[in-house]
Amino acid sequence: MNSGVGSLFVVSPHLDDAVFGCATLLASPPGATVCTVFAGTPRAPQIQPWDAAAGFSDSSAAMRARTREDARALARLGARAIRLPFLDGQYGELPSVRTVARALLACFEPLDRSSLVVPLGLRHPDHLRVADAWLALLRTRAVQSCIVYEDAIHRTVPGITAARLAQLSAAGLRVTAFDASWTPQRESTRALRLKQLAVRDYGSQLQAFGEDIPADLSEPEHFWRVEWPRYQGASFSPRERDISDALSATLS
Repeated sequence: MNSGVGSLFVVSPHLDDAVFGCATLLASPPGATVCTVFAGTPRAPQIQPWDAAAGFSDSSAAMRARTREDARALARLGARAIRLPFLDGQYGELPSVRTVARALLACFEPLDRSSLVVPLGLRHPDHLRVADAWLALLRTRAVQSCIVYEDAIHRTVPGITAARLAQLSAAGLRVTAFDASWTPQRESTRALRLKQLAVRDYGSQLQAFGEDIPADLSEPEHFWRVEWPRYQGASFSPRERDISDALSATLS
């Protein structure tokens, strides 16, 4: 599939996922907006295993440092940041799908003519909640289509990407893969080098992986367009609503 891309509004579950999953796109060209959903800090400091593995004394220290890491990485890629105040799953209960969807739409709507770029939604509960939210935006026609990127690291589970794409298709969505002719600058030496450097900016998260730093972070990025195959402004049939609701329920 060959298609141009204008300005980008990229949704990132955590303070690294957009860079890990689509940094070459962010750099092609620069000027994207990255909206991180789970960027909040617990009011009372917590000590969680992942933060400890990353070298932090508590959640407050972790989120301060992770925000700085994210700022460096996005600046390197020429992207600006929006950070929502929701807590990620290690710190407490996730916000509802409706809450996340409304927050994303409030940030996205003012950016007229931007392309919405979202994670496929693989394995991790926080990623699945974000995927439920963009599915809700599609279902309600708040957005007409989106570009979907493959969740780095989580995509290494055998068959998980194919199964997720099959779910979306079974829900009545049109899923079309982008080939190498789409934004070919993603494969430029410049974009690939910028991704390498930006990934390294998340030093605390790489430390948490220890000796098991995922080789997947250097593998090619993959993208799809996801849309309802109906003319703009059409209403949903009861069957379409039931299928979409059922899909969201399976991912909650």
